[in-house]
Amino acid sequence: MTPKSQTMDKNSSLTYEWTGSAEQKLWGLMLIRSEVKYNFAFFHRLPDLDWDAEVQKRIPQVLAAQDSIAYYHVLQELVSLLNDGHTLVMFSRETRASLDAPPLELEMIEGKIIIVRVGETQEIRAQGIHPGMELSAVDGCPAREVLQKNALRYNRGGTPQWGDAFGLYTMLQGPKNESVNFTLLDCDGRAKTVHLKRSSATGEGQAFKHRILEYEPLIETRRLGSIVYFRLSTFGDEQIMDEFNREIDLLDLDAVSGMILDIRYNIGGDSSIAHGILARLTDRPLETEKWKTRKYVAAYHAWGNPEEWLEGQQDPVQPYPGKCYTGPLAVLIGPHTFSAAEDFLVPIVHVKRGTLIGAKTAGSTGQPLRVILPGGGYCLICTLQCTFPDGKEFVGVGIAPDRVVHPTQKDICENRDPVLEEAIRTLSNGPDQERP
Repeated sequence: MTPKSQTMDKNSSLTYEWTGSAEQKLWGLMLIRSEVKYNFAFFHRLPDLDWDAEVQKRIPQVLAAQDSIAYYHVLQELVSLLNDGHTLVMFSRETRASLDAPPLELEMIEGKIIIVRVGETQEIRAQGIHPGMELSAVDGCPAREVLQKNALRYNRGGTPQWGDAFGLYTMLQGPKNESVNFTLLDCDGRAKTVHLKRSSATGEGQAFKHRILEYEPLIETRRLGSIVYFRLSTFGDEQIMDEFNREIDLLDLDAVSGMILDIRYNIGGDSSIAHGILARLTDRPLETEKWKTRKYVAAYHAWGNPEEWLEGQQDPVQPYPGKCYTGPLAVLIGPHTFSAAEDFLVPIVHVKRGTLIGAKTAGSTGQPLRVILPGGGYCLICTLQCTFPDGKEFVGVGIAPDRVVHPTQKDICENRDPVLEEAIRTLSNGPDQERP
């Protein structure tokens, strides 16, 4: 099966300089209409959606769009009806470069929008903004309404947890350097108004990055007594396999009582890279996902035959020919665990290789088709349905942890990591795990 990191460009040889003509606007809409109609993998989950009717409704809207951003917003709202994490419309690179957000990382905690990380800037320090504060309002509008208006209406995400996670990443974006007013509630509930620019630049001249996009270092390693901790930042860089192999080769496995893999902010990349790391954690083959994709035969369609599907399964993960770790394993997961990071979990869950700790994953994987749009943006369309080897679904649902741990606002204020703490307790107490 094609690795998840590879996206096939439809019309990639064409360039679409934005002209704003009626013909160009209609052409982009028709591209999305046809490519979704014949390639989208999850129409069976949308029995009440009349795709062609929804496309027709957008004709006057795209024609009325005054600029490329307004045009793309119309397309985003249309594609959001498909409610899939791997199916969405993205602005062009130039448009994305013109947008920015204050250096704040947000998460949904206890039903509130909480600041969990801040950038090192003079604005942040001078106004006393710190992790644990609740974002209550943006320019006087309740934060929940801003999340819906600026993010969820354009990308539902496929599951509530990924919709919120990705939405909180995008909800504060707007014209670069534009000033924004925020109402924050301190950890004790006291309100304060602060003013920040939409600028991710920090005092060191580097851009503040959300952890889902922070890939340096690729692997963070810590020793917690006889437990070894690895944070795997991405499966989108082959170098992470080399680094993980090097770390395993350096370990005295007889002295390791447990291993923690932290993929809470790993949004995937390439499933073959994920499986390459998994190969160091088993001494026997591990079954991977089953998949299926639509199989269109024009004559069958003319004859009125039911639609057919092509089905298959990824190759098993084979044990690494050298030293492998087969001891107790805990994997930290959450709503930002997405795509190939969920592919990584499927074999682990299927054979009960380790204990999953944290919160439900994003619930989205698959092979996206990339369709280039007028103005240089693109539409991704999920073409593949993936399940556990036994057919159990996780796309549109998420992979649930064995031990549910949700950080509280108080935890963030006190700089505590209860998910990691639970993993240490679990491994220290000798969890009853099946060895591969």
